Amino acid sequence: MSDQVQNLMDRKEALKRVAYLMGGAISAPTILGVMSGCTASQAKPTNFSPEEIKFLGQVADIIIPPTDTPGAKEAGVPTFMDDMIFTIWDEEDRDYFLVTMTDFMDKADRELGKPFLEATNQEQKDFIYKEHEIVFGGDVDWEAPRPFIWQMKEMTFTGYFTSEIGMTQVLQYQMVPGYFDGCITFEEAGGKVWAA
Repeated sequence: MSDQVQNLMDRKEALKRVAYLMGGAISAPTILGVMSGCTASQAKPTNFSPEEIKFLGQVADIIIPPTDTPGAKEAGVPTFMDDMIFTIWDEEDRDYFLVTMTDFMDKADRELGKPFLEATNQEQKDFIYKEHEIVFGGDVDWEAPRPFIWQMKEMTFTGYFTSEIGMTQVLQYQMVPGYFDGCITFEEAGGKVWAA
């Protein structure tokens, strides 16, 4: 089995796990990005400004902070988002994200009385938690356009848990020898039914 097919199966498994963590819902553009090969990395982002990357990294690290395992920023989530949004997403999805990001940054600046990146870590966390509660604290409207914090959470979880760090240091990782082939005869599978 080729490495490409093996990686595709690994990505599918990672997406299933992320969907579970997100309550079963991942947007089509995010799924397309992961299946197209977007991965978290330490490469330098090329499309967002340095300030935007710092902002995205800070929000991602509030969503998945460093503990006994690396946080989202160290796993390369900002680069994943840069690649996903500017390489995979269509123009409409990209423009929507950029508008909601700008609106979110402006709201943070107004409510904090200073730029988000100049606020203390606790002020940043409090603001993000408040915004998260607004979106996810009550009945979630699954049909409404997704606000910035929802998109950030989705991309942070997806980027993190499809990264090498997420898949090997956080999720239980057990490399199984051989490969999966779902299209074999009963006899090729051993000729016996598996116990339930």
